[in-house]
Amino acid sequence: MYAWDAPADELAAAARASAADFTAGIEEIARRHAVMLVAGAFAADDDDPRPYNRLLVVGPDGPRASYDKVHLYDAFDYRESDRVRPGPVHADGSELVTVDVGGVTMGLLNCYDLRFPEQARALVERGADLLVVSSAWVNGPRKELHWELLLRARAVENTCYVLAASQPPPTSTGLSMAVDPMGLVMATCTEDEGIVSADLSPQRLHEVRRIVPCLANRRYPVQHAASATASGQ
Repeated sequence: MYAWDAPADELAAAARASAADFTAGIEEIARRHAVMLVAGAFAADDDDPRPYNRLLVVGPDGPRASYDKVHLYDAFDYRESDRVRPGPVHADGSELVTVDVGGVTMGLLNCYDLRFPEQARALVERGADLLVVSSAWVNGPRKELHWELLLRARAVENTCYVLAASQPPPTSTGLSMAVDPMGLVMATCTEDEGIVSADLSPQRLHEVRRIVPCLANRRYPVQHAASATASGQ
């Protein structure tokens, strides 16, 4: 929850000082309530003064996975890459993270990643039934329109569920939501902090993919590029 616009050295120092306590805290919540949590955090790296922007996946039995954001928010006159180190991109796509949650496969996206449809499709190629998007979607003209449009597009084009959390105004847009594989917004939390819940149905997912078999009908594969450009450096 540290201010993401702080200088790189301050973010790294905060990560080093607080990462263990933060991780222990979310592990305790997951254990106590028998839930799976996805939480964002800064993670320091001794090889670079900039920390990673990392998503942590924690279940009742402890840590399950982590994902370091590969697409850094160098847009709208902002440069996340001045403060944050991009996660590495590999030719085999091994940086992409999927996690089984009770028989449903979850794929992870972090904020600006949402604008890159090939990453979402690559996660679906790896079996994702559900895309989880964690975000501080920065406020600005038409930004909430982009947010909703892209979330629904990722759901429709991949015939998958999308669960997306964005920090609330004034800094970010809010508008957290759950979207079904046909692009229907099932639940949303608009301008304030709150809780959104939605039931995900494997039967609904299978039926939509039967009716709209675009994953089976497509003619072009996702190409993985392990390059400085692809990693956002």
